Parts: sequence; C-alpha cells; structure tokens
Amino acid sequence: MITLGVAIGIVVAGAVGAVLRALFTTLDGSFNRQVAGTLGINVVGSFLLGLVASSSTNTMLIAGIGGLGALTTFSAFISQVERITREGRVGEAVLYAVSSLITGVAAAYLGWVL
Repeated sequence: MITLGVAIGIVVAGAVGAVLRALFTTLDGSFNRQVAGTLGINVVGSFLLGLVASSSTNTMLIAGIGGLGALTTFSAFISQVERITREGRVGEAVLYAVSSLITGVAAAYLGWVL
C-alpha cells in the first residue's frame, strides 16, 4: 500500500518531470528541436531509471514512476515518428525509432550496472 507521503512525492516528482520535459522539448518550437529534445530526454531518463531500478520501493515509486515517468515521453516519441512518416521521410522515421529504442535500452542498462 502506498502511503500519503509517497503519493505526494509521486505527484511532486511528476510535476517537476513534466515541467522539465516541456522545457527541453519545446525551447524554440521547431519540430526538429522537439525531436532532438525528446530523444535526449528519453535517453537521459532511461539512464536515470536504470540507476534507481535497484533502489527502495518508495524511491522507485517517487523517482521512477513520478519523476522519470513524467520526464520521459513515449507518446511524443510515437507522435513524432508518425509525423515524420506522414511527411514521406520513412527512412528518417525508422532511423529515429530504432536509434531511440537502442539508445534508451543501452542507457537504462548502463544506469542499472552502475
């Protein structure tokens, strides 16, 4: 069972993660910068999630689910892949998708083994 303190921690960490994501992915509004920001945030978030994966349950709930769950964004990633594909740049979409998945998993693994 989650305590009230942990629930509040998840909410606060989620708010911070969401604001950070918004700052890093929409700085100048250009789509290419949004894609680069999303890729960067997702890789950094994956690494950090790997670091906290072996932490206590409360730390994992607050930092992992709350903070890093809000910081990283699978929905924006998928939306961007879809938009790039719709624009006829299928090769770029595949490259973005594959590189995002590979670097994300590699970063999470690196964080986990550290």
